[in-house]
Amino acid sequence: MLRTIRIILASVCFAALCLLFVDVSGVFSPSLAFMAKAQFVPALLAGSVGAVVGLLLLTLIFGRVYCSVLCPLGVMQDVIGARAGRYRYRYSSPRTLLRLAVFFVFAASLLAGVPLVFSLLEPYSAFGRIAADLLAPLWATGNNALAWASERAGNYGVAPAMVWQKGLAALAAAVATLAIIGVLAWRKGRLWCTAVCPVGTFLGFFSRFALLRPRIEESACKNCGLCEKVCKSGCIDAAAQAVDTSRCVACFDCVDVCRHGAMSYGPRKAGSGEKSAATSAEQSSGGSKPNTVRRGMLAALVGVAVPGIAFGRSASPIAALTRKLEPERAVAVVPPGAQSVHELSARCTGCQLCVSACPNQVLKSTDNGGGMLQPTMGFERGYCRVNCVTCADVCPAGAIRPITPAQKSSMQIGRAVINLDRCITVTDKVTCTACAKICPPRVINLVGPEDAPKKPVVDAERCTGCGACEYVCPARPFAAIYVEGVAEQRRI
Repeated sequence: MLRTIRIILASVCFAALCLLFVDVSGVFSPSLAFMAKAQFVPALLAGSVGAVVGLLLLTLIFGRVYCSVLCPLGVMQDVIGARAGRYRYRYSSPRTLLRLAVFFVFAASLLAGVPLVFSLLEPYSAFGRIAADLLAPLWATGNNALAWASERAGNYGVAPAMVWQKGLAALAAAVATLAIIGVLAWRKGRLWCTAVCPVGTFLGFFSRFALLRPRIEESACKNCGLCEKVCKSGCIDAAAQAVDTSRCVACFDCVDVCRHGAMSYGPRKAGSGEKSAATSAEQSSGGSKPNTVRRGMLAALVGVAVPGIAFGRSASPIAALTRKLEPERAVAVVPPGAQSVHELSARCTGCQLCVSACPNQVLKSTDNGGGMLQPTMGFERGYCRVNCVTCADVCPAGAIRPITPAQKSSMQIGRAVINLDRCITVTDKVTCTACAKICPPRVINLVGPEDAPKKPVVDAERCTGCGACEYVCPARPFAAIYVEGVAEQRRI
C-alpha cells in the first residue's frame, strides 16, 4: 500500500511539472507554478522559509520522500529504471567523499554566484532543461499535428504553436544530462541521487534522524535478500540486516517485496537490534526470485526520456520573410522584474520555466558568457507585451520578482537604439511608419522634411524596452531599431 500511494503521488507531481513546461495554451502555468516553487533549491533562493522548513520537517518525519515524490528528476530515474527491470541491485558503499565533494562544489558555486556550476547540479533545473528543450518541442509538434488534422476536418478549436529552439547551450545541457542520468538509472538505479545530487546529500543528513524509516526485524528475516535486490538506492545490506537511511529515498519497494513481514516502515524501536548499513563492510545476497508483478503507472510517463528536437519550424502556412537575426547587444535585456543581469545571475538556476511559459516567444536561454543557461530577451518572434507578467508569476527562485502589469507599464528594461544606415527610409527611400505606430508608450516620433520619407527618433528616457519596434522593423537581416539592455531596471 505504501508503494502504491508513493507511485500515485509521484505520478501526479511528475505529470503536473511536465505539463507546467509543455503547456502551449498558457492555461495551466499560473495554477501549477506552485509545484516549481515547492522544489528545495528554488525555494531556498526565493527566501521561501515556509517551503524550506516544510521540506525539512517532511524529511525529519518521513525520510527522503522529497526525492521519490516531489523531485521530478528522481521520478524520471524511477521511470527509466523500471524499464530496465527489478531484482537487479545490490548493496553499495556510501561513497561519502564523492557526495561531500560534489556538495561542497555546489554550495561554493551557489555562495560565490557562479550560476553555471550550481545550475548544472541542481536537480529541478536539470529536469527543467530536459522538459523545456526535449519534451516541449515534441509536445508542441504533436499539438500542431492535431491542429492540422482538426483544420482539415473543419474544426479550428486547436491553435497551432510555434516550435523553435530557444538556446543551444540549454539544449546541449539537456541532452548531456539525460544521457548521463539515463545511463546511470538504467544500470545503477538511483546512483545519481545517492552519490552525486547535492540536494540528496543535504536531505540525507536529516533523513538519518527521521522519525519513520525502513527497518529490518532480525527475528522475522529469512535472509532471502529480496529487499537488497530490489533497492534501487543500493542502501540495504541484507547480510548485515541494515539500512543506510541517509541514502534511502523512501520508495517502499523493499517493504512491498518482503514476504515474511521482516521489512517494515515505522518508528525506530529501541533495543530492536536495528543496524545502520553505513557501518557494514560485508556485501551479500541470496534467496529465490519470485514471480514479478509489473506495474505500469510510471511506465506511461517514459516519453519524457525520448529526446526529440524540432528546429525553427513555424505552424503558419505563410512563407516566412528572410530570417531576422538578433543584434549584438552591449548589455543583455533581462525579463522585467529581474532588476539587472547581476541580480538575475545571483538567483537564477536556469530551469527554463520562464522561457517555456513566455506566451510572446520573447524569452530564450543565453548561450555564452557568465549567464549561460539563464533567460534573456530577443525580439525576432514577438515583443514583451505590457499586460503580461507570466515570467514573474512562474519563477520559482525569485530571480524574476513579482510585478503587476501597472508596474511593468512604467518600468524601463531597455532602450531602443536606431541605426539609420539599416532603416529602409534611408536605404530604399520609402516611407515606413511601423515602429512609430506599434510603440506602446508612444516614444518614437517621425521627423524630417515633408518631401522626403521621415526618419524615426526615440525618446530614450521614456522608452520601456518592450521590443515592439524591433519586432516589426522590416529591415533584414538585422532590424534598424533594436533594444539595448540597461544596467539597472527602473521606473520611468
